[in-house]
Amino acid sequence: MATSTMNNTAVEKTFSKKKYTRSEVALHNQPGDLWIIIYGRVYNVTKWADEHPGDRYVLQNYGGEDASLAFESFHNNKKFVRGHMGKLYIGDIVDEEKELSELSQDFLRFREDMIKKGFFKPSPMYYTLSILHIILFEALGYVILYQFGIGWLPWLACAVCLTIAQQQGAWTQHDFGHRSVFNSTRLNRIFH
Repeated sequence: MATSTMNNTAVEKTFSKKKYTRSEVALHNQPGDLWIIIYGRVYNVTKWADEHPGDRYVLQNYGGEDASLAFESFHNNKKFVRGHMGKLYIGDIVDEEKELSELSQDFLRFREDMIKKGFFKPSPMYYTLSILHIILFEALGYVILYQFGIGWLPWLACAVCLTIAQQQGAWTQHDFGHRSVFNSTRLNRIFH
């Protein structure tokens, strides 16, 4: 079984919880009855779904299913996330069904290899250049209109520059929103 980056929280250690089969969990896949599996643990996220920072639709997408890979991929600050998970924990998957599929295990090995190679480490220089790039295209759009007037060709060139700036700004804000730019959740939240 692939090693998990999840550790039991204090709440999970305190109580002996029920065992579920994957087919039992699969029945809880509706907005009013939503369970997910993360590394062999079952969580009832029904009431918490509207509070999920990634939106309730993300949780609904994995309702009744194993969300281990999504959890691993989208939550950089696992310690912060674990603080919310203890109160949602309702039990475990039966032992014979706990192991992740071979494909999932392969994905986790691949991801761990990429982490070791530094592919997921944010680069302050990248984000600095990205923000400068956005400012440059924004300014270029206005300079084009100022220098060449409001004919259809300058207007089109300006529209392209502003579109690029807005789209790049959206992706940069997206990265801040996923708390993936700084190691500090607080700093990411401030810049988002």
